[in-house]
Amino acid sequence: MRFPCTGATPVEGFGAFLDHELGEPRRNLQQFATELAALLGAPGVTLVNSGSSANLAAALALRERTRRRRALVAGFTFPTTVSALQLAGFEVQVVDTADFGMAEYALAAALGPEVGVVCVTQFLGFSAGIAGLAARAEAAGALVLQDACETMTMVEDGVPVHGFADATTYSFYHPHHLSSFGGGAVVCRDPSLARVVESVAHWGRACTCHLGDEQSCPAPPGEGHQFHYVRAGQNLEMSELNACFGRFTLRRFGDDEVVRRAHYERLRQTASELVSTWPLPEHGCSPFVFPFRHPDMATLSARLRGRGVEVRTLMGGPIVDQPAFARLAHDGLRGCRALAANTRLLGIHQTLPAEDVAAVAEILVDEARACR
Repeated sequence: MRFPCTGATPVEGFGAFLDHELGEPRRNLQQFATELAALLGAPGVTLVNSGSSANLAAALALRERTRRRRALVAGFTFPTTVSALQLAGFEVQVVDTADFGMAEYALAAALGPEVGVVCVTQFLGFSAGIAGLAARAEAAGALVLQDACETMTMVEDGVPVHGFADATTYSFYHPHHLSSFGGGAVVCRDPSLARVVESVAHWGRACTCHLGDEQSCPAPPGEGHQFHYVRAGQNLEMSELNACFGRFTLRRFGDDEVVRRAHYERLRQTASELVSTWPLPEHGCSPFVFPFRHPDMATLSARLRGRGVEVRTLMGGPIVDQPAFARLAHDGLRGCRALAANTRLLGIHQTLPAEDVAAVAEILVDEARACR
């Protein structure tokens, strides 16, 4: 495609940064966790090797906190978020969406004494209304898992969104807001749950000396101190090299936010008279992509691709339309299906040149006008 959704991640200067910062074991892991927690306004961060691993570690940790077997997810949910809950032993049920996020009325209808986890996805970086959803979930005795892999510094009512969930997951896959060339993180508001997540991600051991705070390590002393396993865990740890690159890209996060928001506004202001768009959200972070609607989306999408513009669906549409998840229980997903049918995505990633985004905006106008 002449106009892809993302470009190459810039690495100029990383060699020098690597030479200076990479050396002492776990130094970058500890530094990245500290720097990331400061950006997010979080009490602490568990670093893992992908957003999918973040979902798995969080799901396994939450499974220890509830005897209830059912988990609720929205129609727009990433596959490994669902599979993480399934691997943790939950029976997954899918509920409808209002716009991009879980519909509060659908959640209310699905809640019951068997629901142990409500998973809220901040889909595409647009707010799902986590405060209201979390309040309903908690009133019903359910834990809240929040998939924020397509956002970073989102706030609601002046509060970072991780403050509304028991566990919140992030992804640093290279097309996302922040790249560590592979990586993710989990934020927990309860320190005891964060300990469980750390253990799950580090082979199930009790030792937390790798966090740099040996005084609070709960593992018994002795020569087997580092090999005291208290649960069936996984090896989900982020590498030191990925943490180093994450620190490198974190330095320009503010500048990247400015670029993404400018790209979004360029597309919206140019094309909003011919396609339906969403206002630029004002919730503390840029959207992940630029969504737009059109009544004849199949034709418009084909015309755009013919002009070299990469156009994507809403991540494949409702999760139950994927063969791997076709048997999941759901409520019909009427709103989710309607939005997926006439909505597509264009890229606004910071790696895209401004002139290319401007060209895409003009092509969108041309082809939307031709579809009238």
